[in-house]
Amino acid sequence: MLLKCLLLLSLAVSQAFGLMGKCDHTPPLATVNTPLENRGYYVFNIENAVQKEGNLYYTPDQTYVLTVTSRENSRPFRWFMITAEDPAVDNNIYDFGRKFADVGSLKTLDTDWRSRYSERCQNTVENADNSAKTQVEVHWVSPKHSENQQQVRIRAMVAENKEAWYTGNNLTILLHMDDQRPRDSPPLPIRDECNLCSEARYEVIFNGRWSRLAHPRHYPSKPDENGYTHMIGASHGNNFTLWLQGTNAGPGLVDLVVKPTPTTLEREIIDAMVLDGGTRTLIRGKKHDHPFMSKPSHSLFRVDRTHHMFSIIVGMTPSPDWFLGTSKFELCDEDGWLEKFDLPLYPWDAGIVDGVSYESPKSMSQPVDNIERVEIGSFDRDSPFYQMNLNDLAPFAILQVRRLDVYPLIGIDCSEGQNAEEELQQDAPVLEPVLAESRQSLLGESCAGEWGEWTPCTPHAGVCGPGLRTRTRYIQNIDLYVNYKVSKSGKGEQEFSSCKNNKDSKATERKECFVRC
Repeated sequence: MLLKCLLLLSLAVSQAFGLMGKCDHTPPLATVNTPLENRGYYVFNIENAVQKEGNLYYTPDQTYVLTVTSRENSRPFRWFMITAEDPAVDNNIYDFGRKFADVGSLKTLDTDWRSRYSERCQNTVENADNSAKTQVEVHWVSPKHSENQQQVRIRAMVAENKEAWYTGNNLTILLHMDDQRPRDSPPLPIRDECNLCSEARYEVIFNGRWSRLAHPRHYPSKPDENGYTHMIGASHGNNFTLWLQGTNAGPGLVDLVVKPTPTTLEREIIDAMVLDGGTRTLIRGKKHDHPFMSKPSHSLFRVDRTHHMFSIIVGMTPSPDWFLGTSKFELCDEDGWLEKFDLPLYPWDAGIVDGVSYESPKSMSQPVDNIERVEIGSFDRDSPFYQMNLNDLAPFAILQVRRLDVYPLIGIDCSEGQNAEEELQQDAPVLEPVLAESRQSLLGESCAGEWGEWTPCTPHAGVCGPGLRTRTRYIQNIDLYVNYKVSKSGKGEQEFSSCKNNKDSKATERKECFVRC
């Protein structure tokens, strides 16, 4: 009997506080239980939402401005309620096993004493006084991590007096989650495996864009002390992570953005260099301080079938522990290596030091937070991103990725289903002489001289890590060329020359190697 009473009491409390089903928007002092029809007297609007094919879409973890406005000054309203809710809620049926979706959060403005958080309903803002109002503004922060096809319904109620209040479809906004990737997302999805029959060499260029003109709010008071740290990163495989949203920062990242020194992070990358995973190339670009912050930082790196992505980090000073960068930028596609891409960069928070602005007093976070995007749309007036939307924020840097060369894999048997033929056609000027060199055995040993000694291992970047060694031999009376064609069946065919003239040529063979650091 006691258990039954407690359950009934719990249900009554839940209903009273709007925790079950839809929030009841009937004004507490209303003498009429049925709302009137809103014939355009009041308008409910949301800014920055994207409209596509008649629907409104939101981006996760962004700030949106909601306004309720009276079209006529002669028709002010005194009471209002605004609620964000899961459209799947039912006012009459409650499923105890149902998991409600994250609908974000509503925020009152600290300068507007006419609104407050409701004690009757969850995720609801209501009037704090009975004064006449012609407009109210509330901010909605969309869910940080939305599921595909998630929807959020935001309902408003306005009341002129005890007898006249309005709600319904024209005071309701239905929002769909926009599955478009954030502006600072790499163009290709991460691949478990890369099956391209080649390697590639890239250049990455960091172009700083942080300035008083582009980012005026709370810009540092001593710009002569502004700067970017070294650009540090690596080309790597799936089993290596330089940094990742939602995880703790490693010691190397902490040292780069807090001290700032790149030594620890460079050592982490070098120690992870292995042929069958980990990292392949250490990426290192120059640091730039004011007034040369717009000067680009360059670095070269290589990728292969195992190490087919890259990550970088660039710290910002002054800041609590903010940095710019990209994590697990995939370069391998079904049709070949990515040719080029320009990526806008926005600040990330390493979660080590507390602070809301560039020059905030520094104190260590206790406990340490995960790496997350610096709070865009912050409701702290000391933040440079106070009530902003990511789509309205100018990039703090542009990262340019450019493919320079593509090299075939020698002695590798490509598995079926790859587009090796298309890739070779696309990069024929680079690949043709290498193909000829790698197929000398088809021309007959009588044409070829003895191989010379292997050269010492030459790392692709720096003084250690993966690299190449080569050896050469002379080919007598041979004309080196390769004709490449694709038959009607789609299968590639190569035609090689034979010994038929008096021209001597030199053939080169390459082999992967590794220099320990």
